[in-house]
Amino acid sequence: MLAVSADPFDDPDYVFEVKWDGYRCLAYLEAGTATLFSRNLKNITPHFPDLGDMYRQAQKTSVILDGEIIVLRDGQPSFAALQSRARLTDSQKISWAAQSMPALYMAFDILYCQGNSLLDFPLSDRFEELKAVVGPNRLIVVSDGVRGAGISFFRACVGRGLEGMMAKRMDSRYLPGTRSPLWKKIRATREADLVICGYRSGKGSRRLGALVLGAWNGKEFAYQGLVGTGIDRVAEEALLIKLAAIGTKHKSLEVAELLGRSVHWVIPEIVCRVEYLTLTGQGLLRHPVYRGLRSDKNPRECRPADEQC
Repeated sequence: MLAVSADPFDDPDYVFEVKWDGYRCLAYLEAGTATLFSRNLKNITPHFPDLGDMYRQAQKTSVILDGEIIVLRDGQPSFAALQSRARLTDSQKISWAAQSMPALYMAFDILYCQGNSLLDFPLSDRFEELKAVVGPNRLIVVSDGVRGAGISFFRACVGRGLEGMMAKRMDSRYLPGTRSPLWKKIRATREADLVICGYRSGKGSRRLGALVLGAWNGKEFAYQGLVGTGIDRVAEEALLIKLAAIGTKHKSLEVAELLGRSVHWVIPEIVCRVEYLTLTGQGLLRHPVYRGLRSDKNPRECRPADEQC
């Protein structure tokens, strides 16, 4: 179940929670196993061995939780740290990262319990069941919220440097795969998940100048702009390796702005997250900053930025 964008508001029928800067994840907890799935149902369990004992924290079996995987740095969620973990493939490096950058699972919903569906129960009932199933522990944190006072809660989130907040109607049923107005997301800054369609070479010591970004409009990939700010040297090297492996002569975008410029085109299959100030009149990103890769997201899920904000 996905949320629509909104501005801060107060409403006694809503509960307001922190919007965690992490990876959306369904956790399947059985007797002796915990299996983690990304929002596009990719099995990401091998990337997070430190969450392998999550099943021990559930007081019942055959449980499916909905939540967010986060990594904390200095007490704050760090999407960059999480993304650096998600791109690892070597088992020894994954094990080291699990110890040096341990993950937490922020649980905010329960969908099944002991094999019984809770999807048609109101959120208020599901949350009570969630608290009964998951007690305080070191791997799973139940993401609590406040009732009614959304504006002051949003200000508190922003003041603590958090991404924003979620607003959910207490009587909302869980609607899998649906973007529903019963759930709302209120962000402190604008973000978009977009597809890397190519890149421009850098100057001097920088080998990567900017990424060429696109979004799926239902028929083709549409140009969204360029982003070069926010790509550090480590990310630059990792990106160049990935992009070199999917280079192509086929242009996935046709945009006048890039005519006459040297662009290395790639197969549009890698998704990244960018933060930006606003959009131009043409719907392009203004002052974008690269935030990291989204290995959990399908390129055709990435709608134009004006539909994500």
